[in-house]
Amino acid sequence: MTDKISVNSQAKLSEAITSLTTMYRDKKFVVVSLRPGKDRTLDQNALWFSLYQRIAAMTQIGDVEDARRYCKLHFGVQILLNEDDDFRAAWYQTMRHLTYAQKLDMMGGCSLFGPDGFPVTRLFSRAQGIAYTDRIVADFTERGVVFTDLLGEVAA
Repeated sequence: MTDKISVNSQAKLSEAITSLTTMYRDKKFVVVSLRPGKDRTLDQNALWFSLYQRIAAMTQIGDVEDARRYCKLHFGVQILLNEDDDFRAAWYQTMRHLTYAQKLDMMGGCSLFGPDGFPVTRLFSRAQGIAYTDRIVADFTERGVVFTDLLGEVAA
């Protein structure tokens, strides 16, 4: 049983305290992790999928899933390696020794990490999500992929 609550108001703070109190009363042991900031948004998720579609259509990377794996490995992993000590430790322990092809495969659905692959973008804060979007757009714009219509539709 895992609960995740984003506290952004007095009501949500009360809900979090009530949930924590109830879980402690029922289970007697509770692990709590706190961090400041916002989670990524649904708009970011939709934008990323559109970016992956465009990359797949305008490059030789392959299909949408190939573009997703590529972006997670090339841009998302680097963001987390730079900003998250726990991620860095997990990466070096589980992934560093693998070949490039194996790392790329692990970014997609697999038996070890589930249907979303090695956790990268789902760990992002909202700010990290913005950085991820910016890196994808900058890199692929240099390769001739046009994103201006997508970036006007969905606010990161």
